[in-house]
Amino acid sequence: MQSGLEVAVIGASGVVGEQVLGALATSRFAGSEVTAFASRACKVEEVSYGDSRIPIRDLSDVAEYPFMLAFLCVPPNVAERVGPSITGRGALVVDVGGGSGMDLPCFLPGVSSPELQDVVNAGGLRTPSAAGWVLASVLAPLRDMGVTGVSGALNLSASAWGRAAMDELGSQVVAMFNSQEPPRKIFAEGLAFDVLPEDCTEDEWSDRELQAAAEVEALLGIPSDKVAVSLATIPLFSGVVGALHIRGLSVEEVEEALRDAPGLRGVPRAARLRPRALVDKLRTGVSYGRLRADPAGDGVHLWVLGDNLMGAGGAVPVAAAEWLLSQGLLTRSDA
Repeated sequence: MQSGLEVAVIGASGVVGEQVLGALATSRFAGSEVTAFASRACKVEEVSYGDSRIPIRDLSDVAEYPFMLAFLCVPPNVAERVGPSITGRGALVVDVGGGSGMDLPCFLPGVSSPELQDVVNAGGLRTPSAAGWVLASVLAPLRDMGVTGVSGALNLSASAWGRAAMDELGSQVVAMFNSQEPPRKIFAEGLAFDVLPEDCTEDEWSDRELQAAAEVEALLGIPSDKVAVSLATIPLFSGVVGALHIRGLSVEEVEEALRDAPGLRGVPRAARLRPRALVDKLRTGVSYGRLRADPAGDGVHLWVLGDNLMGAGGAVPVAAAEWLLSQGLLTRSDA
């Protein structure tokens, strides 16, 4: 356990901040001093950290606290504003989900670690989005085996849009079962019992789809133009689930490579590939199954899923911070 290290969680009242705090409490940072921050609009006064409750500080006061490491668990427009002010004072950041727009090297435990000097120069790390996490986790054991491309579809849950989106989904379900008009503030055109494709020009890829492809390239070196995976949002509270078509390999090659890969869990029976049941058993990793040869002989099809909250939202960013600690980048110069 690490003691005497000041850590900040920016956006601690949100669903991702909650996951980071939970993962921190059982990590090497468990003995650290953790300060939680949120915007003035936040109506929550305290958040859970381990067995205790800690107060939430106003984000506008962030410059008054001498932390060495900050987790950015806020929307891109907030991260773009706050991130540079944190790195400018010498602290390191972990940009959770990589949406801040800051030019930070990408990190995924067991898959790719950047050069230390690149981290120092940039002021921290970014971790992949939930879609990028699932794709990179599955493709990592295959990258040197002749993969020629990957396509498919991944379905995101309401939590990919934040806590308010999860609350709206719950309210929509209740309203619709009671023949009432459902609230549609975040999901203006529906969510409960719907599948929502990315809202972008019909013949273009969305920003989040392009981000996931770019993360695969950054982590694995597989060119982003070889990654064509469509995203949609479905009425689940948490989880990422979908099907991938990996080209250039056989079923036997993929099955052998994935079998013992870290962070992956094979599911032998297709009937057990259920999002809610599986994320409860492997909350921080990615499950896969139903490997099938392409009917035209062009690669392999498989089913994948994972928990975007405890996995990409909590375990991965805290593992990134533990890597920074192990590399000696979180040691005071005056220590």
